[in-house]
Amino acid sequence: MNRWFLRFLLICVCFCFCASRHGAAYAFDFKRDVASKFFWTKAYKEKHPKPVNNMPKTMNEYYREVNKSADKAREIPSPKFAKDEKLVDLPDPSVLVVKYNDPPGKVEINLNDLKKKRKINSIGVVSPRYDKLVYSTVYYYPSTRTAGSELYLINLDKSKSVQRRIEEAHVNHGRNVLYKTEMDSLDLDIQKTLTVVDWSADGKRLAFKEKISFTPEGLWKTNLFVYDFETGKVKELNEVRDAILYYWRTNYDLRLKDLRWDIYPVGWDARNPSRIIVFAYAATGENPKFLGAWSIDYKGNRAMLLSPLSTRFEVTQNGSCLKTEYVN
Repeated sequence: MNRWFLRFLLICVCFCFCASRHGAAYAFDFKRDVASKFFWTKAYKEKHPKPVNNMPKTMNEYYREVNKSADKAREIPSPKFAKDEKLVDLPDPSVLVVKYNDPPGKVEINLNDLKKKRKINSIGVVSPRYDKLVYSTVYYYPSTRTAGSELYLINLDKSKSVQRRIEEAHVNHGRNVLYKTEMDSLDLDIQKTLTVVDWSADGKRLAFKEKISFTPEGLWKTNLFVYDFETGKVKELNEVRDAILYYWRTNYDLRLKDLRWDIYPVGWDARNPSRIIVFAYAATGENPKFLGAWSIDYKGNRAMLLSPLSTRFEVTQNGSCLKTEYVN
């Protein structure tokens, strides 16, 4: 009984307070003036919704949201360069279609401006049939000092000339994600980049590499992948690394797991177009030790040693890209 009396008294006090504040012309509304302030009514819920927690639950969600924000502000790279009128002796720039993997295995992504721009695009590499273009984007995350990468595919307009279809390729025309680096770790200073090695001669497969580095110590590991456009699947060719480890352990009692060593993908074998040639090196100071030239099938079925000493093996240059040159 006392509880109901206290509630009635509280309502009367609120009514008197509202009437004295707003004057005689103020119309008292119980739902608005009392219930909405002291009771969890529907009107109160509508006026005071529960806060929504939009924070990412996992690292993958965090990186996905950051990538979306970066894509909204993305700049479309153009292969054309304006001539500076002040440089009167500078010839006009010319855009040419050239072979991509030439010299073999030398193309890398320039990451000098990554921390400043937060996003760097690699060179677009066109298939031998000039119907597909693949490139990668590297994203930098200042909060964790890490970098992740995604590999994209753009289908080219075959109704246009080869150079025009490459120059006019645009992300707004549509792109597909072929592969992305795993970024589910909270470790700091880890950077993962994806770089195209080359297309196969028939244009059905794409070889690319993932370079993993730890900023204070430099490059840590290189992984070799092949994307098969017939199956739509990615195959990581770990078998070649396992073969190198086994060879040096069984023949020379050298345990490479205890040393810093890595593979160096060069390109598709000119003599056997279904295989990829890889060089291996161990870090031994200023002059790395050569661990042999190796070959692996794109399915990862069999890795074999080509030579423990020689690097004189011919690889094909199947992909193409745009290159700006100054022509007199």
